[in-house]
Amino acid sequence: MKKSILFFSVLIISTLTSCHASTNIYNEKLDYKLLMPVGAPALPLYMEILIEENVETTTTPTTIPPEFSNENYDFLVFDSTQVANILKKQENPLYEFKLMLTGGNFHLLGFNKETGTIPVEGDNIYSFQKTGTANKMFNNIYGDIIKEENYFDAVGNLQTELLKLESNFTIEGETIDWTVISEPQLTNLMARWSQNGIDTTKILDINLQKAFKEKNSDVYTFDYVPQAALFVRKEFEKENEEVVDKILERINNAVNDVINNPENVASAIEEKISDQNEQTSLFGFNSTLIRNVQKDGRNGFGVVPTSINEEMDETVINQFLSIVNQN
Repeated sequence: MKKSILFFSVLIISTLTSCHASTNIYNEKLDYKLLMPVGAPALPLYMEILIEENVETTTTPTTIPPEFSNENYDFLVFDSTQVANILKKQENPLYEFKLMLTGGNFHLLGFNKETGTIPVEGDNIYSFQKTGTANKMFNNIYGDIIKEENYFDAVGNLQTELLKLESNFTIEGETIDWTVISEPQLTNLMARWSQNGIDTTKILDINLQKAFKEKNSDVYTFDYVPQAALFVRKEFEKENEEVVDKILERINNAVNDVINNPENVASAIEEKISDQNEQTSLFGFNSTLIRNVQKDGRNGFGVVPTSINEEMDETVINQFLSIVNQN
């Protein structure tokens, strides 16, 4: 989905950045092109999406991997573990890792399951992006037991299917045992299911990051896992080091806001886009979900704090891959 070009007057930019009184880093337009999927990774880039006309979001994440072989964009955002495998196969990669954006928003839901229950072979399990980080963790913890036909290309498509869930935990007559899901889709689904008369107290919520850490505590010590990351085209950075530095400064500033001041973030988005459906089309979530998922320091989106960003580098990605690839 090509992001609509947004033209801002100085007044509107001033309004949007009112929660950043200590800095003027958003007052300058920067010349770069970026492509990213909607969903959690869009949150730490929310200001870039709002103020930069060449920042695009897409509801079809499968269109992004081929771009790592092209020079159409200066930055790409995608699942860091998938990209690591893509770049390893290239003789002279055009892009390189720059910044981890998210690292802890995956969950496994068990329908009509009691605490302590785990998925087993033969269960009907839904998931998304078979080669993505969530499924690498699932397979490491529980084994490769998800049927091929139960994978969805994007978490948004999975969410659409799960909205069909009936109160007896079936979809079109078929019992669903488990699903892998991410935030903010989880919070949205729980609210919608409750509205539809589904007893959500019977839904077991397993945090996949915690389960992965518990299983691999002897070899993996980080609080976050490698998820969506920012990748820069190497030639662009070579020729535009100052621009890249400014973009990273703005992203890190936004990261601090989405973790510590989510109300300000939601309000800034509402200042420009009042319609929540339009917000969802652009970001994959709306301002209400930001407030609910990020409230009270919860950081349900799993945005990687700036305090540990430097730790979540390619070494951590490779360590994670070495663990999950042992399956």
